[in-house]
Parts: sequence; structure tokens; C-alpha cells
Amino acid sequence: MHEASLVASLLRQVEDLAAQNGGGFVGEIRVAVGPLAGVEPLLFQEAFQRLRAGSAACSATLAVDLIPLSARCRDCSAEYQSHELTFVCPECDGHNVDVTSGDAVILESFTILTSTEAEVSP
Repeated sequence: MHEASLVASLLRQVEDLAAQNGGGFVGEIRVAVGPLAGVEPLLFQEAFQRLRAGSAACSATLAVDLIPLSARCRDCSAEYQSHELTFVCPECDGHNVDVTSGDAVILESFTILTSTEAEVSP
């Protein structure tokens, strides 16, 4: 499962960043996922629930923000967003476009719990 390897990488990244910022348990992780990332959000959530055990994110929640595809036309320089996989410029109907975002899973933010919050956390 592709999602499991992405979640494992995400958890390593969060643990490294948490350690660089004083350590502690992680309360929430927020990621942005684009339509070209090849990620099924439900499978991503399920993999997170399985793989978070034993990590600093063992009781963390995962928020997945679905972001649109963004592209720029090489012919007319128009920039556009679409929730569809549209590779046709809405300005000039050209097909010569570059994807500028929406093709990745991006760690947007995470929270580190204080020791008091970690004691209360389930």
C-alpha cells in the first residue's frame, strides 16, 4: 500500500521536527493532499491509525486538507486552479501547461502537546 509508506515517512518527519523543537507528544498533524498525489484519503487515514502506535504521534489526530490542482499555461501565462484533472488552459484553450501544485502530500503543520496536555490526552 502506497499510503502506508507515505504515512511512515510523514511520521519520521514529524518526529524529527518535534525533537528539533524540544520533543514531546504530537497532538495533531495537518497535511495537504492534491489530486495528482496518488493518495486515497481514507486509506491514508487508516494507515495513520495503524502506524502511529509507538511514535510521538501515538494519540495524534490527522487532518487531511484536499487542495485543488494548480497550473500555469506556458502559452499565455494564465494561472488556474481546478478540482478536476484539467490540463486545458481556461484562457486560451492551450494544452501546454505546467502543474504548479496539487501533485504532492505536504506537511502543513503539527502541534506539540505540553506535558499537561499529554497527561490528559487519551
